[in-house]
Amino acid sequence: MNQHISVIWSKNAKERLPLLINILYEYGIKQNKRIYFQAFDLNSHLYINHLIALISKIDYKLVESYMYPTMTKSNNLQNQKIDVEKFMLALETIRKAKITISNTKILEEDWLNYVFDYSLPNSVIIIDNFKTFIDKVNIDMNLIKKHINRYSQKFKAEIILFMNNSDKEKYTFKRWVNAQINEPFILEFEEQNHNILDINRKEDY
Repeated sequence: MNQHISVIWSKNAKERLPLLINILYEYGIKQNKRIYFQAFDLNSHLYINHLIALISKIDYKLVESYMYPTMTKSNNLQNQKIDVEKFMLALETIRKAKITISNTKILEEDWLNYVFDYSLPNSVIIIDNFKTFIDKVNIDMNLIKKHINRYSQKFKAEIILFMNNSDKEKYTFKRWVNAQINEPFILEFEEQNHNILDINRKEDY
């Protein structure tokens, strides 16, 4: 994550979710960097709820039951009480952070200039499905790369682009760092809130 532009490959959105939430936590909460996160695969509220769970160490399902109180069907969840202090502290932490998560494009501007906006520079830009972004931009791939390279160099920004393995053969990113989830390091996450439990080299397994 220190080479400025990274393409991270994974099987699907579910596989990259724990890592993505931890990247948001590391850059946006611990390092207090200004982040713009363009979400295509999942609703922005889902990412926020997972971030609340990670910060507070509260079970994600319980967090979700409070964020969507009229949608909770489980009697077990309805009978559980959340740790209000931890829950509110996590909300306040996110509220104070310089994180923007968007599912849509509000302005009429084209997608490339909208996400990589020179008038509103960010320290970190994350796109959860770069293939979807490419399709929406709908211009020559070399022009997309040049625009992203210029943005990264001008603002010393970290650009983190997630893609599915199924798209690997369609694109080459020779000058950008390419990484595969769980290659060569395997990250173990706590199932309920995606807290990182352990990091091991694959050959150690």
